[in-house]
Amino acid sequence: MPFLPGEILSKRYRILYPLSEGRAGAVYRAWDMTDGRDVAVKEYLDPELELQAEFRAEVRRLSGLKHPQLPELLDHFALEGSGQYLISGYVDGVDLQSLLNQYGPLPSDLIVSWLQAACVPLAYLHEKKQLHLNVKPANIRLTPQNDIFLVDTGLPGLGISKGDGYSPPEQQSQTAVTSQSDIYSLGATLYALLTGQTPPDALRRESGLATLRPAREVNPDVEPYLSVVASRAMDLRPDVRHETAVEFAHALERPASRPANLASPELRRSEPAYPPPPRPVRHRPTRRQIEQRTIFGLLALLLVTIGVGIGAVWGSQRQDLLPGGSEASATATFESQIIAAVTAISTMDPTSTPTPTPTPTPMPFTDDLTGARMIFIQGGIFRMGFDDGELDERPSHVVRLDSYYIDETEVTNEAYGLCVEEGVCRPPINRGATYYQDYFDSSTYSDYPVIFVTWYDADRFCNWRGGRLPTEAEWERAAGFDLETMTKLRYPWGDFFDGNLLNYCDENCPRADRDTRFNDGFRDTAPVGNYLDGRSRAGLFDMAGNVMEWVGDWYDRRYYQNSGEINPMGPLEGDFKVIRGGSWLSSPSGVTVTARNHYDPSVARANLGFRCALPAP
Repeated sequence: MPFLPGEILSKRYRILYPLSEGRAGAVYRAWDMTDGRDVAVKEYLDPELELQAEFRAEVRRLSGLKHPQLPELLDHFALEGSGQYLISGYVDGVDLQSLLNQYGPLPSDLIVSWLQAACVPLAYLHEKKQLHLNVKPANIRLTPQNDIFLVDTGLPGLGISKGDGYSPPEQQSQTAVTSQSDIYSLGATLYALLTGQTPPDALRRESGLATLRPAREVNPDVEPYLSVVASRAMDLRPDVRHETAVEFAHALERPASRPANLASPELRRSEPAYPPPPRPVRHRPTRRQIEQRTIFGLLALLLVTIGVGIGAVWGSQRQDLLPGGSEASATATFESQIIAAVTAISTMDPTSTPTPTPTPTPMPFTDDLTGARMIFIQGGIFRMGFDDGELDERPSHVVRLDSYYIDETEVTNEAYGLCVEEGVCRPPINRGATYYQDYFDSSTYSDYPVIFVTWYDADRFCNWRGGRLPTEAEWERAAGFDLETMTKLRYPWGDFFDGNLLNYCDENCPRADRDTRFNDGFRDTAPVGNYLDGRSRAGLFDMAGNVMEWVGDWYDRRYYQNSGEINPMGPLEGDFKVIRGGSWLSSPSGVTVTARNHYDPSVARANLGFRCALPAP
């Protein structure tokens, strides 16, 4: 029977009110009459002597824990015929579940900072060979000073989780639990805070009775990389999840190409409750009035640009060889976005003297049709190819490119499916994958790269979006050039191979020459954006491995001997189209930023996809 307010427990602790109740016991807020302090009383209702002994042994282990983000363990005892009791310091504040109940899905910058803070005490527990086994929003507490506490530290072996959506399948089925069990609960917590929905029960997912929809599918405002982090952490297989709490916290870091919110509102305590944080919104550029002389200058610049463009189109015969129509029609839907960005200019006071300011790098923008993010690549010179590479990768030569945008990730099943629904694109030739039988049509793989598409399919999709396939030169600059140091890299992340940073032919690969030194848990494709540390210096994901990528150029093995120097677009004709980037079937030598391959444009493969590009204004 639950304790009533005012009752005194063990002649010392006066019950104030219950905090939570369940079948296994309850948690109360109480007053320690001896030390004069607020405490939390955790009750375990199990009178069996064997479990009481286990309880005492576990408490002795917990008593050695000292961390500023964990409640201090103060006392413990058992009452005959009743249960066991754990007394800890009470943490004043509000739990994240209460915030979620009151305000719905919360801003991602706050979620990331809170969960990264919660990972600190969790990592400490794991270092001490302890598990929490009850991580969820209700057990992450925010104090009035904006500190994060991890409360309700679990006692492994003293009960079975009820399957509340936050517990992994191995915990519910009473099999071996590890630190990856807490990682699952972290992922479920992230999912709930992003979407406002409790994820489906793990055992129901395991039996096929429930399906986990990606967080971004539930809430379109969720950033893709956070959706990927949550899905991986909640994988039913522990070995696929993030290995440690530190790794999970690192995965939450916003990629360098993703702008952080300008300010994160602080939740300060007021009476009687906490003020609501702002709901996530999609920020759109604000149109501002432009001074008349600025308008005339822009019009003049526009006329010059149009003239140069007409001259370039008139002098080029290559466009007629590409299926899908003219470049002007291919960029029609993009023009409105660029015009909106160009016209967002600050109003200048006619009487003031302009102060020269550095030109800011354009921010990434989101494609309106698919929600894909595109990264701005600054134009300039860079060295293409390597002199010590394969015959078709040399000689290295300097080229100059204009600025452009390119997709942050490979085109996903979800994005390509939108084009199919519009009746513009045809479905992939094969809707399955090598090891994922239900691939293109399954929401489970919505964030995975689309495969089994020909070059013509990829070109048609990019045209539908108002773009085009990137050229070889554009692809290579985005994959392996460090703009800050002006150096060419051998891999997107640096000059040395690291099998932890990409999806390639590792231990899971079916090839006889697979690299058994690494194992990322994927036998096939992986979700886009899964390898955060494997990004290129420009901020692009999976430029090495996962799937090979179609580019716009025709292939010629001798092309680097006579390539153009300004915006090279490849040979004017050919039999094969160029493939770049390597895949989950590639060896380390096949995933360098200069590795070139080629296929007939009508070919479709289980390890072949693409990404799109756009010219910058």
